[in-house]
Amino acid sequence: MSKRNLLTISIIVVAIAFAVAVNATFAAGDLTPKEARKLIARMAGINLPSDAVRVKEVSAMGNSATVVAQVETAFRFDKGSDGKWRIAEIRTGDRRWEDVDLLVKALDAEKTSRARAELESIATALESYRREHGVYLESKTEAALIDSLNPRYLRSIIRIDPWHQPYQYEGTRGSFVLRSSGPDEKPNTADDVVVTKG
Repeated sequence: MSKRNLLTISIIVVAIAFAVAVNATFAAGDLTPKEARKLIARMAGINLPSDAVRVKEVSAMGNSATVVAQVETAFRFDKGSDGKWRIAEIRTGDRRWEDVDLLVKALDAEKTSRARAELESIATALESYRREHGVYLESKTEAALIDSLNPRYLRSIIRIDPWHQPYQYEGTRGSFVLRSSGPDEKPNTADDVVVTKG
């Protein structure tokens, strides 16, 4: 395997680790390098030895942190019938091989739960708005919706779903649809996360 492919794979694993570590850590005080290393080593059900994770930098910003780390592990590749290589498995700290597709599904399930929770928060804010104004916000954009709800009805600004795609909103005076395109990032497919009213 070339160094370039290994570096690309390492970056992907570290990016996943960042998301898991940052979202899992909202304790009081700053995130320590030791705690970040421990969280990254145990991300998404993978149990790497802690010496396989080297934390280079931790930048805390309130209830969020960015961690720059190097993760060392092994990957097993398969060549498909189309002749293209894909990552099939990742070796965990106990030397077991874990199916990457199962790990991605587990991560997408966690992201789906987070998207549903965020959409429910927006829906709750919309209900508060309707109680006060008698109607839902009429808009075809999520940005206009959040601008109208924040900060009175919705404390935080929620614009992007866990797959880094904008949430979608379509509202009339008597109904609304809130949507995330889900893991496939394509609207109106079976994996969409949708909250509706009316």
